[in-house]
Amino acid sequence: MKLFIRSVVTTALAFALLAGPASAASRYPEKEHQPVDYAEMVFTGFDETNLNAALSQLKSLAASGSLEKKNAQTWEQAETLYIQILDELNLLFTQDALAGIQYDANGADQALADASAEISVQGTELTDRCYQTLQMLIGTPYQDILEADAGKEITSALEEYQPLTEDRAALLQEEQRLVQQYDQAVAKPVEVVCKGQVWTEESIETADVDDDTYWEVIGLLEQSRNEEVGEIFRQLVQVRTKIAQDAGYSNYADYAYKAIYSRDYSAQDIQAVWEAVKTSIVPLSAKPLENFTARDIRNLEMRSRSSGEEILDAIQPFMDRIDPELGETFAFMRQYHLYDIERSDAKLPTGYTVALPAYGTAFIFNSPYGDYQDYSDTVHEFGHFNETFHSTQHDLWADFNIDVGEIHSQALELFFTSYADEIFGDYGKVYVGIILYNIIDSVLDGCMYDEFQAEVYQNPDMTLAEINRLFKDISEQYGYEYGPDETEGYFWVDISHTFQSPMYYISYATSALSALDLWLWSLEDVDAAVDTYMDLTVMSLSMPYREAIEQVGLRDIFQEETIPALAEELRAYLDDEPVHRESAKEPFSIWFLVPVAGLAAAFALPYTAIRSRRAKAASQYKEDPWDLE
Repeated sequence: MKLFIRSVVTTALAFALLAGPASAASRYPEKEHQPVDYAEMVFTGFDETNLNAALSQLKSLAASGSLEKKNAQTWEQAETLYIQILDELNLLFTQDALAGIQYDANGADQALADASAEISVQGTELTDRCYQTLQMLIGTPYQDILEADAGKEITSALEEYQPLTEDRAALLQEEQRLVQQYDQAVAKPVEVVCKGQVWTEESIETADVDDDTYWEVIGLLEQSRNEEVGEIFRQLVQVRTKIAQDAGYSNYADYAYKAIYSRDYSAQDIQAVWEAVKTSIVPLSAKPLENFTARDIRNLEMRSRSSGEEILDAIQPFMDRIDPELGETFAFMRQYHLYDIERSDAKLPTGYTVALPAYGTAFIFNSPYGDYQDYSDTVHEFGHFNETFHSTQHDLWADFNIDVGEIHSQALELFFTSYADEIFGDYGKVYVGIILYNIIDSVLDGCMYDEFQAEVYQNPDMTLAEINRLFKDISEQYGYEYGPDETEGYFWVDISHTFQSPMYYISYATSALSALDLWLWSLEDVDAAVDTYMDLTVMSLSMPYREAIEQVGLRDIFQEETIPALAEELRAYLDDEPVHRESAKEPFSIWFLVPVAGLAAAFALPYTAIRSRRAKAASQYKEDPWDLE
């Protein structure tokens, strides 16, 4: 387990998973979900008076020697102060989440950017103060108060916790500043001049021009965007390298894998998965859509253009059919309007789920596309919402194994395809093909961006041109194609995770492979597959990925035969052949565990919202199924 100071910026608590209202036979632990509409949740900032008072009282108990001997009165006092501290932090974390939602809904608003930055700094300092104060319970008869809530492993990590230094705090603030600089840069339109005319991303998509002009303008727009924000990334690489070195790591990739994401596989271990994906999955990349025409996709696009409420109306009945507890949680979310999925020009181009711990609930934010992707994105985010809504782990102690969390979302997307015909009629099969295409794309892009970022963080002094050439070389290995005169790849800057949540993207690949495993299982035994999925949603995200999939009986993607077997089973399905899913092999051993003392060196998780996948520009698809001309 790890302890880290949360850099409470746009989404500092979103990694906590969501949960739903309990039913009589609920598989989820009891949790209070306050019946408060999102419209009644107001961002006011955080008044730290009560939190500081509770911390001061606990310090006074320690200074007086009262914690040296156990007695009932002191126990009650210490336990009451501990609960008060956690409750106040819930208020802080919720205010941070509300600031982030408002910022993302109005991305160019400087006042909201400043408010988000201010509460981030405040949250970092207060979380550090809480860790230092709660350390005073360790080694006393009152350590049991911590262990009963956080567990022995986290309590051990707390014992090794080192206070935040001024230098570390300055690095975290600089990282946040650069991320906000990126956010605001991508919120503004790019303009280029081609053939005597000024073009934007919006104007070229609606213009009546020949193909050569269209692609020339698209290329210029990509290059211009890359030049503008690429240098921001280079600065972030420098800052993050210093953060990693300060924590005792040689590079940020290793630091992120171990200290931020608590993965039970290393940045070196994943390289075998990269290679297996290139060999077995890349050849399948276009197969899900090969039997559909541009007209099929256009018709689905037209049929699926819906408002946010229309999408929720369409999805809701099927959540109950997948599992009644999913239906209950979905109904709660709708009743209290815990979402913002309507179109707005002011929104940043992102999507995520964030916890609202003061209310025992969560919130979905999404900037929609205006087509079928909005259905899949909503289902995706609800997978996160359901887990977060039911999670009872306090965010102060929360670990975050996003590889498990993304199975919750991507497997639900795949299960939902069973109802595509009922929603999209004759174009349901097209929707299924697109979802499979996107899941495969998650595997490919997850590996590609991980390999790309790992190389950059191992060579942090690369120029922007070198970074662009590296991306072109790596993306070609994953099936991307470039023109004969193109020497650099520019579109990596469109992936916000690269700036906001570095080394996150591999979790889309690992989880997508396990989601495919679950879905292939459902083709043979849907009840067993859904039960296994629901079991996964009950698990705390503190359980590492490999341990979690072993526990529920899914296959280990790190075993040599697993990815080729998944690819063959998927190929059989796409070719309308019988599909027989191989069972998991003998349980593997968890041979890579991060020492507790090492985790105690992790100080910050800057952007912890669970982010949705963002589609690439159509010009970058291997075989462009979205080219509707």
